[in-house]
Amino acid sequence: MEFTFQRRFEELEQDYTRAHKKQEENLEEIYFQNRQFKKNLDDLADRLRYVTSHYGDSERLPPIKQGYAFLSQAEEEGSYLVKQLTSELEEEMEQTTQAYDKERSRYEEEYLLAKKKEGEHL
Repeated sequence: MEFTFQRRFEELEQDYTRAHKKQEENLEEIYFQNRQFKKNLDDLADRLRYVTSHYGDSERLPPIKQGYAFLSQAEEEGSYLVKQLTSELEEEMEQTTQAYDKERSRYEEEYLLAKKKEGEHL
């Protein structure tokens, strides 16, 4: 009997660890993608500066402010999405932890109840 409960605890722990690790990896991937996105936006801003500085006809120069406004808007939208995704993932991680704690408590109660019944039968 004790072996069965111990095995159930170990399986529960392994499942929780696996799920939590996957969630942490997903969170890290979001942060990595966000850094790459911001780096690419910075590169685009540099290219815009370079192109406009080497533009021959200053009267026919494309509107630089509009280009920067597009880049700024893209960065704001990207930041919003990252915040939304990280918030959802952190909430999911919290729910996973709560479910694990609840299940672990249930197993512990079942184990203690079984031990008590076993003690009464002796």
